[in-house]
Amino acid sequence: MILDISIVIPFHNEEESLRVLIPSLMEMIRFFTKSFEVILVDDASTDSSVEIVKMYQEQYPIIKLIRLPKRGGQTGCYKEAFQQAKGLYIIRMDADLQDDPKDLPKFIEKINRGSELIMGLRECRKHSRILRLASGIYDLIILALFNSPLHSNSGSYVAFKTELMKNIPFRKNDHRYLPLIAIRREAKNITEVFVRHNKRKMGKSKYNPFEKLILGIPEVLLFLIRYIRGIYDLK
Repeated sequence: MILDISIVIPFHNEEESLRVLIPSLMEMIRFFTKSFEVILVDDASTDSSVEIVKMYQEQYPIIKLIRLPKRGGQTGCYKEAFQQAKGLYIIRMDADLQDDPKDLPKFIEKINRGSELIMGLRECRKHSRILRLASGIYDLIILALFNSPLHSNSGSYVAFKTELMKNIPFRKNDHRYLPLIAIRREAKNITEVFVRHNKRKMGKSKYNPFEKLILGIPEVLLFLIRYIRGIYDLK
């Protein structure tokens, strides 16, 4: 069955955040007439995250749980979820409550207008200074190397037309480049929306800003080579 929207949320040990995120998300979804599925992807959690998702599944049948047998990172989570997604559009968001379900109407409005790539631009980012620096450097590198019309390519709250995300030959950390892959695949009517960025209150961040700074440049260059060679082109 084809649906309108697939919301994809990877998680690893986010039991406290999921208790808040899932009911908040369900409360927002009920205001729309579109058909939804919410795909929660467990990246081999060791806490009670999976049990919490299963509990909410009993109450909300639109929730789908995917469990990775071993750690795959966000790239592994998206690789699996995108292949199973039944929506005409995918909205991806993080599980740590920094992406706010209250911003969903902004994405839906752009989808209704035919946008195939909608980037959420984070207002008043609540990340640490070093992580904001790393993201800023990343965006400058992307601006220098790629012909992207987006003001930022590093947001986690993004919507895509699903056909742009199918059969991506994912390499490590390719989840960071999904907007660029969508652009390479000729996404039409590309647009941006401003979104809230809440401070993390629960759990621990999975990001290592120093690793992102040190390894980011060679990683981007390797991605650029694959990009130019057409590895990500629609086949």
